[in-house]
Amino acid sequence: MEEIDTVNLVAHHVQRWRFRDRSGILPAGRIVLRVTEDEKQWWRFECCRIEGGMYCISGSAWSDFVGPRVHARLTLYAKQYGENFNRVRVRAG
Repeated sequence: MEEIDTVNLVAHHVQRWRFRDRSGILPAGRIVLRVTEDEKQWWRFECCRIEGGMYCISGSAWSDFVGPRVHARLTLYAKQYGENFNRVRVRAG
Protein backbone atom coordinates (compact mmCIF):
# COMPACT_ATOMS: atom_id res chain seq x y z
CA MET A 1 0.00 0.00 0.00
CA GLU A 2 1.25 3.45 -0.88
CA GLU A 3 1.33 5.87 2.08
CA ILE A 4 -0.48 9.16 1.54
CA ASP A 5 0.32 10.74 4.94
CA THR A 6 0.50 10.08 8.70
CA VAL A 7 -0.63 12.15 11.69
CA ASN A 8 -0.84 11.84 15.46
CA LEU A 9 -4.44 12.94 16.00
CA VAL A 10 -5.00 15.78 18.45
CA ALA A 11 -8.14 17.68 19.45
CA HIS A 12 -7.96 20.29 16.66
CA HIS A 13 -7.99 17.50 14.03
CA VAL A 14 -11.66 16.91 14.89
CA GLN A 15 -12.43 20.00 12.78
CA ARG A 16 -10.05 19.25 9.91
CA TRP A 17 -6.78 17.64 8.95
CA ARG A 18 -4.44 19.44 6.57
CA PHE A 19 -1.88 17.18 4.95
CA ARG A 20 0.43 16.77 1.97
CA ASP A 21 -0.17 13.81 -0.37
CA ARG A 22 3.17 11.98 -0.33
CA SER A 23 1.89 9.38 -2.81
CA GLY A 24 0.99 11.92 -5.50
CA ILE A 25 -2.23 10.09 -6.40
CA LEU A 26 -4.88 12.51 -5.11
CA PRO A 27 -6.30 14.79 -7.83
CA ALA A 28 -6.83 18.53 -7.60
CA GLY A 29 -10.24 19.87 -6.61
CA ARG A 30 -12.93 18.55 -4.29
CA ILE A 31 -13.10 14.77 -3.86
CA VAL A 32 -14.81 12.23 -1.61
CA LEU A 33 -12.51 9.68 -0.02
CA ARG A 34 -14.05 6.28 0.65
CA VAL A 35 -12.09 5.05 3.64
CA THR A 36 -11.98 1.84 5.67
CA GLU A 37 -10.23 0.96 8.90
CA ASP A 38 -10.96 -2.77 8.90
CA GLU A 39 -12.63 -3.58 5.54
CA LYS A 40 -15.94 -3.96 7.43
CA GLN A 41 -16.84 -0.36 8.19
CA TRP A 42 -16.56 2.43 5.60
CA TRP A 43 -16.62 6.23 5.88
CA ARG A 44 -16.88 8.92 3.23
CA PHE A 45 -14.78 11.98 3.95
CA GLU A 46 -14.86 15.31 2.12
CA CYS A 47 -11.40 16.24 0.92
CA CYS A 48 -10.16 19.13 -1.18
CA ARG A 49 -6.86 20.41 -2.46
CA ILE A 50 -5.89 23.76 -0.98
CA GLU A 51 -2.98 26.13 -1.52
CA GLY A 52 0.58 24.93 -1.81
CA GLY A 53 -0.27 21.35 -2.79
CA MET A 54 -1.88 20.68 0.58
CA TYR A 55 -5.15 18.79 1.10
CA CYS A 56 -7.80 19.15 3.79
CA ILE A 57 -10.25 16.56 5.14
CA SER A 58 -13.23 17.98 7.04
CA GLY A 59 -16.96 17.59 7.54
CA SER A 60 -19.26 15.86 10.00
CA ALA A 61 -18.22 12.31 9.02
CA TRP A 62 -14.58 13.25 9.65
CA SER A 63 -15.44 14.79 13.05
CA ASP A 64 -17.38 11.66 14.04
CA PHE A 65 -14.46 9.46 12.99
CA VAL A 66 -11.70 11.44 14.72
CA GLY A 67 -13.49 12.19 18.02
CA PRO A 68 -12.98 8.74 19.60
CA ARG A 69 -9.53 8.37 18.01
CA VAL A 70 -7.83 11.49 19.42
CA HIS A 71 -4.29 10.55 20.50
CA ALA A 72 -4.14 7.71 17.96
CA ARG A 73 -1.63 7.64 15.13
CA LEU A 74 -3.46 7.63 11.83
CA THR A 75 -1.95 6.66 8.48
CA LEU A 76 -3.83 7.13 5.23
CA TYR A 77 -2.83 4.63 2.52
CA ALA A 78 -3.81 4.10 -1.09
CA LYS A 79 -5.30 0.61 -1.14
CA GLN A 80 -2.92 -0.57 -3.85
CA TYR A 81 -0.42 1.25 -6.02
CA GLY A 82 -2.14 2.41 -9.19
CA GLU A 83 -5.63 1.73 -7.88
CA ASN A 84 -8.42 4.29 -7.88
CA PHE A 85 -7.40 7.17 -5.57
CA ASN A 86 -10.64 7.24 -3.59
CA ARG A 87 -10.29 3.75 -2.17
CA VAL A 88 -8.05 4.32 0.81
CA ARG A 89 -7.29 2.59 4.07
CA VAL A 90 -6.71 4.07 7.50
CA ARG A 91 -4.66 2.51 10.26
CA ALA A 92 -5.37 4.09 13.62
CA GLY A 93 -3.65 3.07 16.81
